[in-house]
Amino acid sequence: MRVRNKVLALATVTVAALAGCGGGSGGGGGFLPVTPVPVQPPAPAESKVTLTVTVAGNAASPDASGNYTVAPGRNITVMASEAVEWSGSSTGDAVVTRHEISTIPTAWASRLANASKTQPGSYTLVARTADGLSKPLKFVVAAGDYRSGDYKVFGADGSRQSLTVDFDQRTFTMTDSNGVEATGALGAEDSGWFSVISDRVTGINTSVLRPFDDTILGAFPYAVPYANPVTYASYPLVASRALVTTQASLDGTYNRFRVDASPTGRDSRIGQVQISAGGTLMKQCTDNIIYRVDECPPASLVSSTVAADAESGMWSLADTATSTFQGRFAIARMGGENVYLSAGPSPSGSSQVFSIGLPETPAYTGFKSSAGGSTRHTLDVSSATATDYSYAPLGSASATQFALGGVGPSAPYGMRVAGNGPDRYFFMRSARLEAVVGSRGNANTQGFLHLGLILD
Repeated sequence: MRVRNKVLALATVTVAALAGCGGGSGGGGGFLPVTPVPVQPPAPAESKVTLTVTVAGNAASPDASGNYTVAPGRNITVMASEAVEWSGSSTGDAVVTRHEISTIPTAWASRLANASKTQPGSYTLVARTADGLSKPLKFVVAAGDYRSGDYKVFGADGSRQSLTVDFDQRTFTMTDSNGVEATGALGAEDSGWFSVISDRVTGINTSVLRPFDDTILGAFPYAVPYANPVTYASYPLVASRALVTTQASLDGTYNRFRVDASPTGRDSRIGQVQISAGGTLMKQCTDNIIYRVDECPPASLVSSTVAADAESGMWSLADTATSTFQGRFAIARMGGENVYLSAGPSPSGSSQVFSIGLPETPAYTGFKSSAGGSTRHTLDVSSATATDYSYAPLGSASATQFALGGVGPSAPYGMRVAGNGPDRYFFMRSARLEAVVGSRGNANTQGFLHLGLILD
């Protein structure tokens, strides 16, 4: 009983003491209140997914803060060790935007643009796994011209080269397949065009570069094919850093102009190709008469299997019956469309070849103005309606006029033909590009190509 009374007394004292700790209006209490220690919520669990980063084709590592520093316009690829859901947003004062290349559950590929001309911006990419856990990556994007970077070049001289260009410093390096570099400067920007300043240029300079849509169109002073001694002249080019790398995205029907340079001269070929079956099959009509693929005589229809080439962005062709190698091509995204490109030595090695294929359209439509180079080493301006085409070298006092007509009842819908005396030319266009090629069998026209950027 005594023990119980002592326990009750102790409890009474304890309750009184606690009551005296109150902070009423009269104050009081002999004990200081105990300040509660806030409980920190546990840090969110981070996914164990492994993310591997490459920038401009090279393995990249984060800095001491865990960030990846990149230049605007450079290709960025993030590979995930398992399927994830990707999301991302710009952070900080400078606005960074994403120029998407492709996104699949195990890979994110893009280029980033920084709207600021003076300060870096940042972009946070988040990979979220199926169990709801996520892993962030932060890219710090330097200020600079988004158009700068690395491009794959397809030249109408019949060469495939690499271009690294810095539009802030206005410098470039063009590298051929043998590793030979041509370096130089660019003139001040004039309505989007940059003149090429190179020791290869002599006389009137008709070499220019015009960036647009992750593409560069223009002309460059290439070595004249098979010339001995080596001489240089301006030839049209298309350069892209937006080549299609997903095979199923290759599908399409393309009207194709091809020009060849050999030791005996230049030649032209005009036709249509079709890629189907998820990018695994190509059909070409090789008849001397220009047919749509679906109208091509069976004896003139060549079928090829398509496979990824060892060179990134390129695709290899092989005969479906014999597996004989038939060449390489690429598909580039321009103006929201696919464009077929090929350049390099022919499979036999007897000539240098350039091909461009524009998507087939229901009809040929006109445009107000276009500008670009030609294999006659001129820089040209042109315009067109559905029935007429006007063409003139820059600085010329007069233009050549063509009345456009249909190629034939079984020919591609988006192609037109026109004669100028004994000379004959073929015409086609896409959303951003227009092309003219000379017909075969005429020394004045065979092997001629004009390639222009549609301005409006």
